[in-house]
Amino acid sequence: MAEDKYVPISVTALRAEDYSPDGKNIIISLTTKYSASERKYSVPVESFHDFITDLKRLSTLKSGMPIETSGEPAAASKPVQDDIERDRSNPKPEETQTPALGTKAIE
Repeated sequence: MAEDKYVPISVTALRAEDYSPDGKNIIISLTTKYSASERKYSVPVESFHDFITDLKRLSTLKSGMPIETSGEPAAASKPVQDDIERDRSNPKPEETQTPALGTKAIE
């Protein structure tokens, strides 16, 4: 039985747009090589913690260094959620939201 092989769709743009009203998701936009239209998705913040863990693992594998595992890949979600809640309750007029995963930047 032959294994089906799928060619990944090339993404040409990936941007973080905003947080969802409850702060539990990040709204992202995605554009692909074969379509000029931009699609928006709501992704749980927890998924980005897992994604970052995966990127670190891939980077470590590529560099040949041993992989450090904490046993809790999503352990960083609590500080991030605390930051979200703090930022929403104490907005500062000199700060604006940037496309980089909804982080704040001083103008």
